[in-house]
Amino acid sequence: MEVLLVRTSEITAFTPMGGNVDIDRYKPCILNVQNMVIEPILGKYLYAKIKTDFVNDDLAGDYLNLYESYLKPIIRHQAFAEYAEIGSYVVGNGGIFKFSQENTEVVSKDEAQYLAGTERSKAQFYIKRCEDWLKETNLPEYKRTSEKKVSTGWFL
Repeated sequence: MEVLLVRTSEITAFTPMGGNVDIDRYKPCILNVQNMVIEPILGKYLYAKIKTDFVNDDLAGDYLNLYESYLKPIIRHQAFAEYAEIGSYVVGNGGIFKFSQENTEVVSKDEAQYLAGTERSKAQFYIKRCEDWLKETNLPEYKRTSEKKVSTGWFL
């Protein structure tokens, strides 16, 4: 079962994303961030606990703090960054199209990447804070390892 750890309204409230963007267009970005960024930071056991407690509305104590203070901001900013780079493209049976509304101007690839980079840097800020917090907090599901380092989805 795929679980979204953030409400879509939180992404639109805390990033430049407009509220009329179809969730089906950026839901894959949220899931990618959870799988490619959040799970590597937490490890599979802590990630599984967070997801289970979230589904059961049972997050409490340090787990709730981890979720609210670190995971949600990472997901929001990183998911927006991913969507900013691909959001204007639509893949259909007829090919790949670039979407543009009447009386609007589609931004250049450089501008989209600049916007995405701005949001990625915010996500990176929360990733660093999360990693520091995890080092100081004793969560039994978290396995500390010196090799684990994630930077906006890429292992370094």
